[in-house]
Amino acid sequence: MLRDDWWWPWWVSTLIDLGVVAIAVAVFFASRRRAIRLIAATFVLAGLVAAILAPIVMSDDSSGRMNPMEPDNAPMTNP
Repeated sequence: MLRDDWWWPWWVSTLIDLGVVAIAVAVFFASRRRAIRLIAATFVLAGLVAAILAPIVMSDDSSGRMNPMEPDNAPMTNP
């Protein structure tokens, strides 16, 4: 799996998302065309949501391994 070989901490993803937000805000204010402003506003909204959700959905383990208590790693029990 790609995640096992290439992964970074949640804060790196948040910084990238905030960079996208900053560029989209600049485009929003620099453009006078309505279509461009709508696209930029969409990127602002999506970037903010991704930046807020990154620490929630990403693991703190930089190696990409799952936490021991996640459902996919839970020990099997016989019924």
